[in-house]
Amino acid sequence: MRKIAIGLMLICTVGLSSCLEKVLKNCDAACENHGFCDETTGTCDCDMGYEGTNCDIETRARFLGNYNVLEDSSGTIKNYTCIVSNGKGAYGPYGITITSLNGSSIDGKVTENNSINLDHGSGDFFNVQGSGNLNGNTINLNIVFTPNGFNPTYTKIFTLTK
Repeated sequence: MRKIAIGLMLICTVGLSSCLEKVLKNCDAACENHGFCDETTGTCDCDMGYEGTNCDIETRARFLGNYNVLEDSSGTIKNYTCIVSNGKGAYGPYGITITSLNGSSIDGKVTENNSINLDHGSGDFFNVQGSGNLNGNTINLNIVFTPNGFNPTYTKIFTLTK
């Protein structure tokens, strides 16, 4: 009788433990392209440089496009257009290139908090450093141009609007 009672307790314990197992949640299959599924919450945790419900949006995507530029420096206001496109490979899905800004092409890196860091330009006659942010459809940039040679350093403020 004692063996039967122990056997029944063992069967009940095994059966009960299978009922208490954690319920796993699934994510959309697209999650696996640039993220991994957190099976406890059923949400997709994105790789660096990607965002969105299924990690299918590059962080830089909201920056890309054609912009109207308002350049304000030394009391002179200039209006023209520029293009923000995917940048060179060094920054992966964070890299952007701003073409035709102040007559040059400038590379930068965007972050998840809508900030931009610009670290150099393609011009042969100057170095570029600057930063900015994206707010809605507007990018505000503050850029320091350091000419190679005897010309002084100068700062320009740019407002880019889609």
